[in-house]
Amino acid sequence: MFKRIVIGLFFIIIIACTNHSQDDLNLERLIGSVANELGGQNVRKHMEILASDEMLGREAGTENYDKAAQYVINNFKALGLQPLGHNGSYEQPIRFLESKLDIESTELIFYKDDHSIDLIFREDYLRSGGFGAIDEEILAPLAFVGYGIIASEYNHNDYENIDVKDKILVMLSGAPAEFTTDQRAYYSSSRTKAEIAIEQGAVGVITMRTPVDQKRRPWARYLSGLGSPGLRWLNENNEPYQGYTHLKGSATISQSGAQKLFDLSGHNLEQIFKLHAEGRTNSFLMGIEASLKRSSIQREVMSSNIIGFIQGDDPELKKEYVIYTAHLDHIGIRGDGADNIYNGAYDNAAGIGAIIEIADTIISMESKPRRSIIFAAVTAEEKGLQGSSYFAINPTVPLESLVANINIDMPYLGFPVADLHGFGAEHSSLYYALEKASQYIGMQLTPDPLPQEVRFVRSDQFSFVKEGIPALGLRPGTISSDNSIDGAKELDNFLKNHYHQPTDDLSLPFSIEGTERFVRTGLALGLIIANDQSQPTWNKDDFFGDKFSRD
Repeated sequence: MFKRIVIGLFFIIIIACTNHSQDDLNLERLIGSVANELGGQNVRKHMEILASDEMLGREAGTENYDKAAQYVINNFKALGLQPLGHNGSYEQPIRFLESKLDIESTELIFYKDDHSIDLIFREDYLRSGGFGAIDEEILAPLAFVGYGIIASEYNHNDYENIDVKDKILVMLSGAPAEFTTDQRAYYSSSRTKAEIAIEQGAVGVITMRTPVDQKRRPWARYLSGLGSPGLRWLNENNEPYQGYTHLKGSATISQSGAQKLFDLSGHNLEQIFKLHAEGRTNSFLMGIEASLKRSSIQREVMSSNIIGFIQGDDPELKKEYVIYTAHLDHIGIRGDGADNIYNGAYDNAAGIGAIIEIADTIISMESKPRRSIIFAAVTAEEKGLQGSSYFAINPTVPLESLVANINIDMPYLGFPVADLHGFGAEHSSLYYALEKASQYIGMQLTPDPLPQEVRFVRSDQFSFVKEGIPALGLRPGTISSDNSIDGAKELDNFLKNHYHQPTDDLSLPFSIEGTERFVRTGLALGLIIANDQSQPTWNKDDFFGDKFSRD
């Protein structure tokens, strides 16, 4: 009974604050009284199940993911969330095409005049399975196109004055330094670059990594994912979403592979890197042909998003939805070492635990939010945001009724975190809601400390942005309330030594205090949005708003 009373007071105050009719100090005092009602230990319990060895890394399209999905269904059902999947269930089943490279089949050869260079797989280049024909072979001229970007707002066009029709493109990773952080992230995306290349008539793409990217993520990190199958969801015409079947050849080359290519072409690789670091483009035909071959092992698999909701209590606003998302999948089992299970404790069992705890708190309130609130555990994030993109394009409610997305992905909670980041919040009015929620809970709102990681476009919130829905990625920051702990050092250690490694497991540190503050902020944010009379809006002249807005 006490929990219901306290949470009811919390909800009333949120409404009052949304209408700017309540003194902030009283608000903060009353929200503080609910602190113990959002238990960090409950998040930990969910992590202990989902990140256990028994789940075998929860790879999408496997029985292990299905086991984790059933766990979430059981929790949604026990809480009393209404199902919002297919045919009155919690599941939104998705058909996927799975593709795995037949490593023995792959080939990349460069030809110039009577010279040829046969690149070495793993050492010089990497490829993955394709989503077009099972057997692919292409021979075409090479064209170097800088970053492979067309960005009119920066007056940047790497394709100016060069005809790339029926060419295989060689391009640098990343984007020019003068691009703003999130725009650089958008244009750096391999998806964006592939779409531009197809529009220009290219038939293949070879990406070579800049020295900056080489330093940030060494080549050896890419080798760890070798052999992992890719997934693309299939539409009603059996076409794979983002399959890019028009590109018959694609590869990523290492520093050694790039050196071999440019030595053969007669161009100076170091000079190329220097020019592009300075923001200068110099696209050109390379006078080289490339032969790319591969075979893919393909099959159809199923995996489901798990979706439940709490209906709002306003007669009109309940027809609109705020959606919390967290990806349920991780990357499964790799290699044959002593520890080959990629448990994904923080990536992203912690995120799933957070949204279950938020749902538990809201469902316990005597007064419900004005808007309805969806909770979605999405699949195949690790395969390229596939589950969230499927939902955003094929939502189980009318698309226009989705007003905002709050995505929680890889919240590192190993110390008593005292700040947080809202990736992408600055593009819309969601920033002000997040700012208010942070103030209520006593969390600092700090900018992204690692903009080079381009996290705004790399997680599930971006699937909603592309459908015109204001969205943000909510993640703990690097400031510790315990002065003896260097939060930035802790996060750096996680990213360098445990991210996408078997050691992202239950042995890592866990802070109940930091978890409670983070989850309470996520709760407050959702309630503020759900109770605001106005829908979230894109900021005027915002890049993403202008590009994707539904208006």
